[in-house]
Amino acid sequence: MAYVAGSLETEVDNFWNNTLPHYFTQDRLYGIEQEQRPLQGVVKQRADFTIRYVRNGDWKKVVLLEDKKRIHETQPSNWSDALEQLTNYLKLVRAEQGGNETLYGAVTIGTYVRFYHLTLGEQTMQDYPSPVTGKAYELQSDEENVHEILSELVSKTSS
Repeated sequence: MAYVAGSLETEVDNFWNNTLPHYFTQDRLYGIEQEQRPLQGVVKQRADFTIRYVRNGDWKKVVLLEDKKRIHETQPSNWSDALEQLTNYLKLVRAEQGGNETLYGAVTIGTYVRFYHLTLGEQTMQDYPSPVTGKAYELQSDEENVHEILSELVSKTSS
């Protein structure tokens, strides 16, 4: 998929729509929900993607992804705004689900993604421990690292 400066957020969503089902599969008891794009000027109320896992007969939210269009890649304030938005979503999920599990998240801006986790008792997201913790992985050139992290998330959330 080709991304160009100014590409729409829906193009980022299309990448995840085609990628996530290869990791978070139905035969492993996962479900993937995508938020419908709100109208221009309408405040979003949840993450762009929510990955649920069936645990003890209940659907538990285990991974949330927040996307932004490519034009925002180089603006540090957009990364921090997206992380704050994701953190708020994950704190709501934690309260909704009883707060006894580590939750995972990712922020994708254009062709870059950063992974995070919200551990028990914490109120702020931490960088997900990875080969290069805190790095914004470029989806094509860092494909192997992204694959590794997504595979780890499947392993950690399904146990």
